[in-house]
Amino acid sequence: MPSRTGARRRLGSIRLSLILLALIPSVTLTASWAMTTTQMFSEGLRLRAQTGLSKSTGAMGTEATLALQRERVLSAAYMAAPGSSRAALEEQRGKTDAAVTRLAAKADAIEDAPDRVGERLYSVMAGSGSLEYYRGQVDNPTDITPEQILDQYTEIIDGQIHAFQELSQVDDGDLTSQAGPLVTLEQAAELVSQEDALLTLNWPAGELDDASRERFAQVVNARRWLVDNQLVPSLEGEVKSEVERIVQDKDWQNLLAVEDQILSAHATGKNHRTALPDSQDRWDTTMNSLSLQYEKLIREQTSALLDRSGEEARGLLIKAGSLSAAGLAALLLCVVMSWRITRSLSLRLRGLRTATLSLAQERLPDVVARLERGEKVDVDTAAAPLDYGTDELGQVAKAFNAAQRTAVHTAVELADTRRGFQRVILGIARQSQNLVNLQLTKLDKLERQHQDPEILKGLYELDSTASQLRRY
Repeated sequence: MPSRTGARRRLGSIRLSLILLALIPSVTLTASWAMTTTQMFSEGLRLRAQTGLSKSTGAMGTEATLALQRERVLSAAYMAAPGSSRAALEEQRGKTDAAVTRLAAKADAIEDAPDRVGERLYSVMAGSGSLEYYRGQVDNPTDITPEQILDQYTEIIDGQIHAFQELSQVDDGDLTSQAGPLVTLEQAAELVSQEDALLTLNWPAGELDDASRERFAQVVNARRWLVDNQLVPSLEGEVKSEVERIVQDKDWQNLLAVEDQILSAHATGKNHRTALPDSQDRWDTTMNSLSLQYEKLIREQTSALLDRSGEEARGLLIKAGSLSAAGLAALLLCVVMSWRITRSLSLRLRGLRTATLSLAQERLPDVVARLERGEKVDVDTAAAPLDYGTDELGQVAKAFNAAQRTAVHTAVELADTRRGFQRVILGIARQSQNLVNLQLTKLDKLERQHQDPEILKGLYELDSTASQLRRY
């Protein structure tokens, strides 16, 4: 008990305790609100920055990928038939350069990107910067084989697809999961484009060597597994319906048929070469149709994903702002209510203290003074009750009302008792005075009746004593 009493004393006044009771929760709520608001806005701004980077580089990267795929096929066609027209190839090179230039123009944004994304994008731009050398080899092969040239295009395209995959890994699980099927779609389209480039390079010869056939088989098997086991099961909604329509369409079936013909052919001759079926026209027609379909689908899904990402970032910032405003309003309400309650209790306690001191130092002394002056004092008026409600403080006020009424009532009773005693004493004194006066009257009569000096002397002495008694 002594230690607890000492601890309470160290807290200071009740007013200070009330202020601390209001201040500590207010500070705690303010800190929690500030931390929550900062975290939510940080997440929203980070997602917006990631979305902005994806919009500024993702769509452009997709266009660069599609342009490189078309240039790869046209380069394969020219290397398969040197000296043929290069008009289409030159036109496509211009489109590829434009797409790469637009991507390179976002170097400032790439600098601010996370390291994992920036490294991928810089690698893509570095690979694109070496295109001139490989284009020179396409026009006049001297150092490397056509297959190596196609592999360089493939390496740049794979780097771009992986860069887009890194860009899609934003701080939002739903958006990241939605980007997965789009990346798979781009990978499947790339594998189809690799098949096209490989066959385009070998159609004029009419056969595949062992390395090319093995490469073709790997690409076909990887693409079929990717489409059947990864792409189609992961899609949903309209894009799933569109992909299913494509894979069930006659163009896709023609693609599968030509692939099966090539895979089922056996190597012949001493060079172990596999003869290609007479299906180049069928293949080219199929690829032209499929290329348009999957390019359109990739562009639409890329644009839709970036739009959803932007909306998600805006929604997160709006949500953060709304919750922050609501939290701030609740915080302010809590602070205002806490301080109002604290101020109300402090004022009531101060009023009770003032009333107590007023009773002890002013009202009771005034009542006593009035009673001493013989004035009549009304207990109800002199002990006016204090109204502090019905709570604990009101109960203290009621106890104080009872105490002050008892004190005033006691003072009045004491005064009445004292006045009654005075009246009794005064009555006795008056009665004694009447008797003394009667005695003096009789002595005067006796003094007039007697002439004897001795008797008169005794009567005079009795008269003197009676006079003194009357004065008392």
